[in-house]
Amino acid sequence: MPLFSAKLEYALRSLLYLAQQPPGVPIQSRDIAEAEYIPGPYLDQILAVLKRAGIVRSIRGVGGGYELAKPSAQITVGDIVRAFSGNRSFEPSEALVRDAAETTTIHCIREFQRRASDAIWRLLDSTTIQHLLEQKRLLDQAQSIAPYL
Repeated sequence: MPLFSAKLEYALRSLLYLAQQPPGVPIQSRDIAEAEYIPGPYLDQILAVLKRAGIVRSIRGVGGGYELAKPSAQITVGDIVRAFSGNRSFEPSEALVRDAAETTTIHCIREFQRRASDAIWRLLDSTTIQHLLEQKRLLDQAQSIAPYL
């Protein structure tokens, strides 16, 4: 079972694309969709969520499009996850929450889930779009040096 949905992956890909663009140059959603192989109508929904969350802004009119609302070093993966799912992404399963009998087994499992959730959120909140962009650049460099490996 994947931790990240397709929607979250598409959001990250679109934000990395926007982060690579010159500042102050809005990019149309169709250009992002084409470059990142994201279905256009689906991307429009994703960008609307990111806009409501204050992660991107849209510029209307001729030459308009989308751009990051703040520097890529200030946008965390945690911000993006929260935009799509709130803080509930890594909550204990409903089956455990509904069980009224607090056995030591349930307590043990809940404690593990809490620790795992805390660790995941620390990673998400400490990873920025800038970090991911730097990783991408390193991979692009490595691939250009040895494209057939």
